[in-house]
Amino acid sequence: MSDVLAVQATGSIRAGNDVPPRFRPPAPPRHFVGRDAELASIRPGVTVLHGDAGAGKTALALKWLRDRGSGSRLYVDLAAHDVGRVLRAFGLPTDDPAVFRALVARRQFTLLLDNADSAEQVTPLLPASGTVLVTSRVPLGLGQEIRVGPLTDDGRLGPLLDRSYVELPERQARLYRLCAWAPDAFGVPVAAAIAGEPECDVEDALDDLVEKALLTEVGDDAFRFHDLVRAHARAIAE
Repeated sequence: MSDVLAVQATGSIRAGNDVPPRFRPPAPPRHFVGRDAELASIRPGVTVLHGDAGAGKTALALKWLRDRGSGSRLYVDLAAHDVGRVLRAFGLPTDDPAVFRALVARRQFTLLLDNADSAEQVTPLLPASGTVLVTSRVPLGLGQEIRVGPLTDDGRLGPLLDRSYVELPERQARLYRLCAWAPDAFGVPVAAAIAGEPECDVEDALDDLVEKALLTEVGDDAFRFHDLVRAHARAIAE
């Protein structure tokens, strides 16, 4: 059981080398543009990226992790997983935040805590040292705070979206156009009703749009467009 972590009676941790797949950071959007100032502002320590839903906070954090982060990376979506689930994935049958902090410190993880609701949710998980990125819709008063405002098109985004769109299979392209008129955040049933297709087929297509960074997953089976991407999809539809 070389990849299993065990808490000893003394509270020490021995660890294998692998991060469980579900807690590895996903790849950043393939056609990431802009945010040069924000990327340059992130420093070691705790950085909170805050802004409205769909502003691109997670994409920014993932881009920084891939291009500028160091060591092993641990990704925790706080909207989907609690600390106990993370620790159990490492073979630690506990939900003690102190054990989580010790795990992060011992392994020297660069940590991304995504979709935080409050400082009270985040503070117990922060190690004494190291680099931690946190995304939230609100400022948390922790470490360095960077507001992620609406992305403006500096002339690079439009051509990238055009290129991404023409590469889509027909089902995904049709769904991209149609769902641009859906509510701000929508689920699989809404998308299926709009498209007039079975939910199972639509769910696969939505996942593909997320992988291509044309759609953002904002919760369990919930999706939304970034405002600029929605405008692009609507322009194509019209």
